[in-house]
Amino acid sequence: MNRKLKSKPLLYSLEPFDLSGHRLRATLRITEPDPKGQIISMPAWIPGSYLIRDFSRHVEHISAKSGTQAIAITKLDNHRWRVAPCQAALTITAVIYAWDLSVRGAHVDETHCFFNGTSVFFQVHGQEDHPCRLSLLPPPNPARWNVFTSLPPDTRANAKMSRNGFGTYIAENYDALIDHPVEMGTPEVIKFDACGAKHEMVFTGLVPNIDLKRIVQDVKKICEAQIRFFEPETTRVPFLDSAKKYVFMTMVTGDAYGGLEHRASTALMASRKDLPTIGHDKAPEGYQTFLGLVSHEYFHTWNVKRIKPAAFAPYKLASESHTRLLWIFEGFTSYYDDLFLLRSGVIDRPTYLKTLGKQIASVMSMPGRHKQSVAESSFDAWTRYYKQDENAANAIISYYTKGSLVALALDLTIRLQTEQQHSLDDVMRLLWERFGRDFYQGNPIGLSEKGFPQLVREATGVDVSDEIYRWAYGREDLPLKQLLATQGINMTWQSGNTRPSLDIRTRKQGEHLVIAAALEGGAAHLAGLSAHDLLVAIDGVRVDTGANTLESILTSYQPGQKVNVHVFRRDELRCFELTLASPPKADCLLQETSKP
Repeated sequence: MNRKLKSKPLLYSLEPFDLSGHRLRATLRITEPDPKGQIISMPAWIPGSYLIRDFSRHVEHISAKSGTQAIAITKLDNHRWRVAPCQAALTITAVIYAWDLSVRGAHVDETHCFFNGTSVFFQVHGQEDHPCRLSLLPPPNPARWNVFTSLPPDTRANAKMSRNGFGTYIAENYDALIDHPVEMGTPEVIKFDACGAKHEMVFTGLVPNIDLKRIVQDVKKICEAQIRFFEPETTRVPFLDSAKKYVFMTMVTGDAYGGLEHRASTALMASRKDLPTIGHDKAPEGYQTFLGLVSHEYFHTWNVKRIKPAAFAPYKLASESHTRLLWIFEGFTSYYDDLFLLRSGVIDRPTYLKTLGKQIASVMSMPGRHKQSVAESSFDAWTRYYKQDENAANAIISYYTKGSLVALALDLTIRLQTEQQHSLDDVMRLLWERFGRDFYQGNPIGLSEKGFPQLVREATGVDVSDEIYRWAYGREDLPLKQLLATQGINMTWQSGNTRPSLDIRTRKQGEHLVIAAALEGGAAHLAGLSAHDLLVAIDGVRVDTGANTLESILTSYQPGQKVNVHVFRRDELRCFELTLASPPKADCLLQETSKP
């Protein structure tokens, strides 16, 4: 840090100046601009979310000055601007529209302000390694707003900081600046220590009577289990290289879900109904889902934010960065997130096996698993996984969900071949030692596209190159039933109900039911029904979302019977004769046997 501070720092400021208009004012002062004309840009995407998002489209106005003199600024393409040559310090001011209620962008109104740096901070070409100082300014007439961020405060003697957290913060370079999101407002806050490291949980949105103590009790267990997993001897947290604390920032709404990892924090979205409340001993059914999300994003502190594929070391934020390894970085994280709920004691073994069974069933319900491997899914994340359409279930597979099952299969294979002496845990710890622990201390290398099989062999002595080729780069189903049996776990399948099926997925549209997807080879597909068809009637009986639900109508029929299905396709009424299918065996049951 001290060595880099010898470079002239870039001076940023951010002010939520128009709350009802959802606008931020971002300024940038460049002490030594390029004498040939300074290039600046906005990132095209945000790490962890693999889609070109064109954050620059939210820049409503931009101007440049040197002293009091206006300087010409010209947009070069979607993301870049060129400022005309000037002989003195340069100040750039931009007004940014911030109305993206997600973990990826920026959102401001009269209740709060949240932003990721990729949405608001310009990259100064040629000075990406310069230190960055950020001044966070309060909104007009702030109603007790406070600042929450993992970005470390500026410790210079003349640096100003209010007790609310408005003031100056420091980042060692641009990459660090955009990797510490900021929340401002009056959220519910609770703090705790995990293995001696400071953590903070921030909940924005209306959550009446939220049970913060229960949440912290569970999250603390998860955090400490993961810290001890990667650093069993030192229990040292990795984010001390860039921050003094870790911050969970959660936006709570009626039905939201999602997360995005950062090097010392995470942005989360959760449904209000999934969070526990004071006075209720039993947590909501969705509370485990929330804890799984917390576990997933916290595990990313090691796996993705520091252990990276070579394609992300460093990030290239002007265009797509393709890798075939997201099944390792997202899939393995999806495997360990629920596993750490079990290891930390937050859930018990039957609950874990039930959760794992649902994951297996989810993957097996996707016909697309026969058409796309998880390696292909990783590579095509930019154009297919993040741009899903009505045919997604038939055409693609998730590198998250199937990637987690590949991790399970590899873990069980390693355990079997080493008589329980080694596991995937050894692989993860070697990945951490080789690629992660020193990533931000001068060792910014990532895992090569073909380097994983050899690393597994080095960590465990087991050659799984053939399994990786078939399971991750091929499209065959995983032999989970046989592998789970070696651990004393029996896998069976059963139908969740006795109703015949149309082999469709549906969504509500007001009082109507619309086909969201017709599964390839299923009853609806063979009959000619398609996605976006609005269901009208079956054998003359109206289908709706009230008394005449699809499920209630189908209980009167048996598999193999023919029915007439009326639908609206666009504004045209059509009728199809359909042979009802047997109810799918969609429930995967995992039960422990007495002996492996």
